[in-house]
Amino acid sequence: MALKDLATLYGRVALVVLAFAFVAGIIAGPVLQKAGLRSSVTAAQDHVPAPEPIRAKTAPASGGQG
Repeated sequence: MALKDLATLYGRVALVVLAFAFVAGIIAGPVLQKAGLRSSVTAAQDHVPAPEPIRAKTAPASGGQG
């Protein structure tokens, strides 16, 4: 086999494996969600809310009115 033929063969095998993994991921999502496993996976990613900006109280401008 020539090098080009081997590259073509490995490319095709890689595409088949990638397609299988893609379809398996689509199928496994709802199955894991129904089994209750997906919530534990997402719970491991501790979602920390963004802190609120600190608003400083400003003193009134000096100089009076007018």
